Amino acid sequence: MNLPDSICMLPWTSLEATPQGTSRPCCLFDEEIVDKEGNKFWLKDASLQEIYKSEYLQNLRQDFLNGGKPKACFRCWDAEAAGATSKRMHTRTRLKELYANVDWSNLQPDQLWFLDLKLGNICNLKCRICGSWSSSKWAEEEIKYVKGLKNPKEHLAYTFLQQGMWPRKSDLFWQNLKKLLPQIKYFEFTGGEPWLIQEHWDLLKYAADNGYSKNIDIHYNTNATQELGPHTQIWSEFGRVDIAFSVDNVGERFEYERYGADWTKANKIIDDVHFARSADTPNITTQLCFTVNIQNVYYLDELLDWADTKPFDTIYFNLLTSPSHMSIQYMTPESKELVLNKLKSMFWGRDFYQREIDNVIRFIENGPGSDGTEFVRKMTKTDQYRKQDFRLLYPEMAATMGYD
Repeated sequence: MNLPDSICMLPWTSLEATPQGTSRPCCLFDEEIVDKEGNKFWLKDASLQEIYKSEYLQNLRQDFLNGGKPKACFRCWDAEAAGATSKRMHTRTRLKELYANVDWSNLQPDQLWFLDLKLGNICNLKCRICGSWSSSKWAEEEIKYVKGLKNPKEHLAYTFLQQGMWPRKSDLFWQNLKKLLPQIKYFEFTGGEPWLIQEHWDLLKYAADNGYSKNIDIHYNTNATQELGPHTQIWSEFGRVDIAFSVDNVGERFEYERYGADWTKANKIIDDVHFARSADTPNITTQLCFTVNIQNVYYLDELLDWADTKPFDTIYFNLLTSPSHMSIQYMTPESKELVLNKLKSMFWGRDFYQREIDNVIRFIENGPGSDGTEFVRKMTKTDQYRKQDFRLLYPEMAATMGYD
């Protein structure tokens, strides 16, 4: 079967459970899957198979087969336009052994192999590039921002906080998921912070106890705050366990951007995982997954210098698109000039780093820019609440983004 160059395997093979309990074909897709009446599917009420077989996903698959580039996939198209490796492309490489077996001609396939499970928004950090939709700590803070709020339940952050409890309120989801385990090939656990979510450990134990685990690979995005504990024992029962550490900057800037984290402890946890990999759990692979955004783009050289001191198997440059006020595509003209001058003038050592930096440059140049108002407004509000000051740690970016 001749497939369009723009084809993506995820609508045929994947579902994402969002922290609020809705679903999308992948984490970058800009719409939630809806039923025939246009209502969102909620995982506490609808089965994964019902969503997977939905008319919405059938239409999406047909659009891809027709050579279309669905609008809701714009984050991948934007990344590819900048020369970067999009999630669409990355997935084809990461799941290459499955790609050849996709039943492309079937609009109602039976190949739900890949589940990206965000099992609520339980998190111990308040990262600057995140928000209440993915972090319970952020939700609590955002509610407190509003002075004189008589009823906290009226705040959108409160709604997110309640919706984020869905995995602990739905027997249907877990019963359905256990039935699907014989066909699952790949779990992705992101956040909230997955190592804090007990239900995911219970799921892994059930898969191991019932003989499914050897056929399942796992990918994590974790914030480098949780000790290993006994987890390597359960991971040894699975195929490959890929642990991606979300570290976007170093030292005090790391602690500023991922509020609540500790730089010394993060390094120890990363070192412990590498030790476990070399000792008794050789199926572990590691990745540095950093999100390029307005806070760290000027300091990428320092981050990569640190990365070279750790034995990561891979390094992934994730170009942030949302929230847009943090995206490097929305820098002010002054910040854009500052950053591009540095990125273009530096020697990056590795060919891989240079290629990725070239993609970052194109991503910036393809962006619409902004006057920085929204960035300054949100950063100022958070700084005031947390008694921090962006200007102290990021003087160059603060001056050019209008934070004065």
